[in-house]
Amino acid sequence: MEVIVERFKRRKIVSDKNSQVLYYLRQKPKTCGTVDIDVLAAAIQKNCAMTKGDVKHVIEALVEEVQANLANGDKVKLNQLGTFHITFRCPGVETSEKCTVRNISKVNIRFIPDKGLKLVNGSTAVTRSPANVGFTLDKPEDGGSTGGGSGEEKPGDGGNTGGGSDGDQSENPLG
Repeated sequence: MEVIVERFKRRKIVSDKNSQVLYYLRQKPKTCGTVDIDVLAAAIQKNCAMTKGDVKHVIEALVEEVQANLANGDKVKLNQLGTFHITFRCPGVETSEKCTVRNISKVNIRFIPDKGLKLVNGSTAVTRSPANVGFTLDKPEDGGSTGGGSGEEKPGDGGNTGGGSDGDQSENPLG
């Protein structure tokens, strides 16, 4: 399965009305869902000897342990998936006395994918892992404007996943 993306136009600097309008890619709305612990547990149950309830308890315990270890400042590595760690934003101050934990304005959890989990596009080496993610440019059924008239683009066929045009300036994906 592949992630369906579409082109859209947006100003380079959104708040500046004189900013250059560029083409970007985004995941097509309503083409993805949310998988929760119940869905994961049911899928895992099919591949092992545990019941759905047992699997669900294991996943819940995993989530609790990940949260606890992140709260302790540790990185959490899930083999073949990636590593979670905490980052935070703190403005600079002039004296050490003013530099306190109260200055922390935002805390984030970051994820760095494992080397076995690669996104497939023209700029990265493709591994043979079943966890690879491919991207397909949407081809509207009615010949509409969201994906343009170029048909389906596969990774390595000149598609661009980094935001910007794909080199075909004559095509207007928005009609």
